[in-house]
Amino acid sequence: MDPLLLTLQLLLGALGVLGVAAAEPGEAYTQALRFGVAMLLTIAVGRLRPMAIVRLAPFGYVLTLGLLVAVLFVGISPDGSEARRWLLVGPITFQPSELMKVVVIAYLAAFFHNHLGDWHVWRPMLVIGVAAGVVVMQPNVSTALFIFALAFAIMLAAGTSLGRLLSISLSAAIVAVVVGGPYLAQYSYLADRITGFADLWGDQVDVQGTSFQASRARAALTRAGLLGIGPGRPVNVPEASTDMVAVAVGQALGLVGMLTLVTAFVLLVARGLRIAAAARGPGALLAAGASAYVGGQAALNLLVAAGLLPVTGVPLPFVSYGFNSLLSVAIATGFMHSAFREARAQGADL
Repeated sequence: MDPLLLTLQLLLGALGVLGVAAAEPGEAYTQALRFGVAMLLTIAVGRLRPMAIVRLAPFGYVLTLGLLVAVLFVGISPDGSEARRWLLVGPITFQPSELMKVVVIAYLAAFFHNHLGDWHVWRPMLVIGVAAGVVVMQPNVSTALFIFALAFAIMLAAGTSLGRLLSISLSAAIVAVVVGGPYLAQYSYLADRITGFADLWGDQVDVQGTSFQASRARAALTRAGLLGIGPGRPVNVPEASTDMVAVAVGQALGLVGMLTLVTAFVLLVARGLRIAAAARGPGALLAAGASAYVGGQAALNLLVAAGLLPVTGVPLPFVSYGFNSLLSVAIATGFMHSAFREARAQGADL
C-alpha cells in the first residue's frame, strides 16, 4: 500500500468527521465508523492485482446495470424528493449509480487493455451510453454527465485517437438521450437549480427559494474568515453534512481549513497520476481513471460550495456523510493502491 495515499485518505476522512460533527453532531460517530469500513475496503481492493480487477469488471458492470434497472421499479426516494435513486436492502439504502462510476473505470480499463487498439466503436459506446441513460432515468443528470467525463478521461489515458474519441462520445450521448431523455420532462428540480444559480449571481430576488442553499453557503464561508468559528456553532445551510459539507468544514476552520481540504485533494490526485505514469498494463488505466474520479468529483463539489456552479448534488469524496459515496471512493482509491503495488513490483521508482 502507498503510505502517502493512505495518509491523505486519513486526513480527508478526519476533515469529513469534523465537517459532519459541525453540521450534524449526532452523526459524527457514524461517519467515523463508516470511514473506517471504507478504509478496510480500500486495503482489500488494493491487495488485488490490476489484472484480477479488470477480469471482474464485466461481471460488475452487468450486475450494477441490473441494480440500476431495479431502482426504476422498486427504488425509494427521500421525503420531498422527486428522484428515485436508492434500493432498500434491509436497514441499508444502496445507491447503484455511485458504484457505476468505479465499474465504468474498471470496465473501460479492461476493454482498452484487452483490445490494444483493435476494436470497434460500438462496444464502449453502448457501455457508456446505456449506463448514463439508465442513470438519467432516475433522474440523476449530474452523475450521468460525470460518468461521461470519467469515460472520456480513461479513453484519453488509453491513447484513443481523436476520431474514435469523438465518435464514441457523440454516439454514447445519443444512446443516453434515447434511453433517459424522455424522463427528464417529469422533474422540475433541474430547471430550479439553473434558476437558483442565475439568481445567486444576479438580482438575488429569490434567496428564500431557488437560491437559498447557495446564498446561505456563501454567507457561512464569508462569516468564517481566516480561522473559522469552531465546530460547535450550527451550520445554517441545507445538506451541510452531505453535498455542502465543505461549507461546514470552512465555517469551522475558515480559509485555512478550506485550503487544507483543497491541498489534500490536489496531492492525492497528483499521486494517483504519478502512479498511473509509472504503472504498466491495466494498472495505469485504473489509476488514471481513479484519479479523474476523485479529482473531478472534488472539483465539482467545491465549485458548487463556492457558488461557481449550479447545485449538483455531487458528494465530496471521503468527506461527505453517506455510506455509498464512501464505499465507491474507497474502491477507486484501492485501484490506485493496486497499481502502486504492481508498479513497485516491476521496479518503478515511486
